[in-house]
Amino acid sequence: MFDFSKAAGFIFDCDGTLIDALDAWERAEEALFAQTGPLTQEQEDEIHSAPIERAAETFHERYGVGESTESVLRHLDGHLLPFYGERSAALPGAVEFVRAVAERGIPCVVVSSSPRRYLEAGLVRAGILACFRDLVTTDEVGCSKQEPGIYDRALQVLGTEACRTWAVDDAPYAICAMHRFGLKTICVGERTSPHADIDVVSLAELL
Repeated sequence: MFDFSKAAGFIFDCDGTLIDALDAWERAEEALFAQTGPLTQEQEDEIHSAPIERAAETFHERYGVGESTESVLRHLDGHLLPFYGERSAALPGAVEFVRAVAERGIPCVVVSSSPRRYLEAGLVRAGILACFRDLVTTDEVGCSKQEPGIYDRALQVLGTEACRTWAVDDAPYAICAMHRFGLKTICVGERTSPHADIDVVSLAELL
């Protein structure tokens, strides 16, 4: 069980951490990646960590995908907005863990590369949107999850210090960035990270 007395605040990723959305993103992006040719893991991480507008711009301008950046965004919205609002589901233990944090009066935020419109739809459907002080998105802050600015903004919202704030994510590249920033980290899912303070398959293990 997680010792909540250790935490002054929490930063949660959404997709793959709280909401089971990775397959939906993979299906939405399949047609886009099919047009890029083979990419390295580093190149894919750059796209996935970036604000959605920057990712769409990268698809179009660097790899020639779509008629325009706007057409790439329309493609993603057409696949993903209905998914978040109508079909998305919370991952095991996610709702219970977030509610346990909120019930203890520990402030928490979401930090995500997904736009606010996706996050709000998915978190409303999961019944936990009200648990968060705010949703901190890469497109609104203007930097990726590999850059410190997104975590600076999250700490401003929380009013906490990095060393007493726990960050929860399923992506090893994000765990690495959070660790460099000085956050305590929980890596969730099948992939582990040498930079994680705690590795779990699901948040249910911490309850």
